[in-house]
Amino acid sequence: MRRGGTKVRSVADLHTEEAQMRTMLCSLIAALGIAATAPAQQPAPPAGPPGMMGGDSAEFEWLGLTADQRAKIKAIRDQLQQQNAPLREQVRQITGGRSFRDLSPAARDSLLPKLQPIRDQMMENGRKAHEQIEALLTPEQRQKLAQHMREHGMRGGPPPD
Repeated sequence: MRRGGTKVRSVADLHTEEAQMRTMLCSLIAALGIAATAPAQQPAPPAGPPGMMGGDSAEFEWLGLTADQRAKIKAIRDQLQQQNAPLREQVRQITGGRSFRDLSPAARDSLLPKLQPIRDQMMENGRKAHEQIEALLTPEQRQKLAQHMREHGMRGGPPPD
């Protein structure tokens, strides 16, 4: 245990938690973000490249977002992107532009004290964006979203300790 009663986690635990949270947040933001960018009452554009912003916006019509919800979700997503851009740049500088996975275990361990506060801030930013997006949804939409996340192996809430 560290001072303050926080649990010390291994690099592997942190990497797993980060991947799980990133998957959940990216899926939620992608699902709602793609739907947010779809023009109201127009046919869906062809599918884009794979990735967070790729995919067919018609895929998320099941959520039934209003034009106002789509606009607000897009603003939240844009704000999250702006908040995290300088943090991602800090990570790139610390890791020399290499992916955390590509670093040796010794390099990961040595960089973790520098990277952890940045990671924590990015996770907090994502959590706040998630809460803001969920607050825009009706109870029925939240229920549909929760069901969708369960069906696709995504969890809501923080990673386990």
